[in-house]
Amino acid sequence: MNDHSLIPAGEPLPNEYETLGRDEIHARLKSYISEMLEHNFEKLCQMMYRHDVSESKFNTALEAGSLDRQADLLADLVIERELQKVATRRAYRKYKEDADKKQIED
Repeated sequence: MNDHSLIPAGEPLPNEYETLGRDEIHARLKSYISEMLEHNFEKLCQMMYRHDVSESKFNTALEAGSLDRQADLLADLVIERELQKVATRRAYRKYKEDADKKQIED
C-alpha cells in the first residue's frame, strides 16, 4: 500500500492543471481516485463525467487488474482530457485576440 500522507487531499482545481507539474497532478489524482475506487464508485463516475472522460476509455481502465493500476490509468485519462481543454482554451484565446487585432486594423 502506498503512503499518500504527503499528497494534498482531493481533486486538483481546474487552474492547477495549468500551474502544477504533471507528476504532482498525477500523484494527487491517483490518490484521490484510489479512494473513490475503494469507497465511492458513484462519485468517481461523476468525476469522470464532469471531466468529460471517454466512457469507453474509462471502462477499459477499469479492466486493468489492480486498483492501483486502475487509479494510475484513470489519473492519466483525466490529465489527458484536461490538457486537451487547456489547449482548446489557448487556441480560442489566440483566435479571439487575432480577430480583435484584425478588426482594429480594418
